[in-house]
Amino acid sequence: MELVKNVSLQLDKNDKFKDIGISIRFMAPLRKEIASLRSLLAIMICDRCEKYPTKKQMSDIQDNLYGTQISAQTVGYGKAQVLEIRTRVIDPRYVKDKELLQSVFEYIHEALFHPLLNEAAFNEAKAVLKAKLMRLRDDAAQYVVAQGLRLAGAGNSLAISSLGDLEELEKLTLDDVLRAHKHLLHEERIDMIVCGPIDEAQITALIQQHLSFQARDVDLESHYVFHSEQASRYEKEQRVVNQCNIFMMWQTNIGICDADYYPLRVANAMFGQYPTSLLFREVREKRSLCYNILASLISFDGAMVVTTGVEAENIDQAIDVIHTQFQRIGNGEFDEELMTVSKTMIVNSLRASKDSMPSVIAQLYQNQVLNQSISIDERIKRIQAVTIDDVKRVFKNCRHCMSFVVCQEDDQDETD
Repeated sequence: MELVKNVSLQLDKNDKFKDIGISIRFMAPLRKEIASLRSLLAIMICDRCEKYPTKKQMSDIQDNLYGTQISAQTVGYGKAQVLEIRTRVIDPRYVKDKELLQSVFEYIHEALFHPLLNEAAFNEAKAVLKAKLMRLRDDAAQYVVAQGLRLAGAGNSLAISSLGDLEELEKLTLDDVLRAHKHLLHEERIDMIVCGPIDEAQITALIQQHLSFQARDVDLESHYVFHSEQASRYEKEQRVVNQCNIFMMWQTNIGICDADYYPLRVANAMFGQYPTSLLFREVREKRSLCYNILASLISFDGAMVVTTGVEAENIDQAIDVIHTQFQRIGNGEFDEELMTVSKTMIVNSLRASKDSMPSVIAQLYQNQVLNQSISIDERIKRIQAVTIDDVKRVFKNCRHCMSFVVCQEDDQDETD
């Protein structure tokens, strides 16, 4: 339900869980100049607040609330960046504290509305985020994905990391954070989700008491279909790494709300999502070119990527085999059992998601963002209805954009 304009609340009374999950998501445009800023703010919100200005005081209040902790993260949703504040609290029925939920929402209010935003906390959070970004940069497998997306998605949201950028981070000041916090509370789209064994009337009252927001005008897009006019290309970068890493990307020309999205999910599963897939069979098991390989969809951007690590002498062969397996799907050169098994894997994953609170909340949020009301059971029906012709059609519609390789500095140059 919409509490006020662009501020929503979803309640999912679900007695299969033994605790209550609370997710508060703030959505803003994904832009390079503010991605680092909002990631920094996320760290500061869940670190300390004005009422509990030391880490010991924060730890003490969390202990008093039976281990309830607040965490935060930033995630990309196509053209949008979402800053999520989340927590889980034990079902009050299992403890002798009738005021537990009241205390938890008071704690969330203090952390969200009155975080400790001073120079010392700012410098500490900045160091934490800088270290995280440097670790990602130094991890070869993660670097190849981040840099591959920057190159292939240049000029689009795909090229922007939702975690942020080291250069942009260095420019930030405490005043920037103060402005970002004010913008978060007063100008961004807000979606709140509470899931678990809840009393809906009680939760609604607590939200209205402790998490009251003003109406706001928000003109914001999230999902889109990536499109590039550039020809398919190959690029290579040399770094100090132990193993060469390959990143390949296709534009799917299919949006997450399109009817062909479900055939695309099945095709991707057949291609490289599971150990039963063509990529796993042909690249790993048959030719022993890699230890692991994965194909995945970037659904809110309309893209598909393949990532793997190989030895330098196997780069060209691995890329050729990957392209061949992609063409096999599009040409229908696979047995029906592959599709049947892949569907079963997806369906089992969807069914299992009903027992995972983070997955339930993620599904509720996706429906909210996409203005849909598609249940897990309906998703399963759509997966099961996919045909061989559907799978062939969606892969014929995809176009390869880029192959990007990161390899050892002393390797000889190789071509695609």
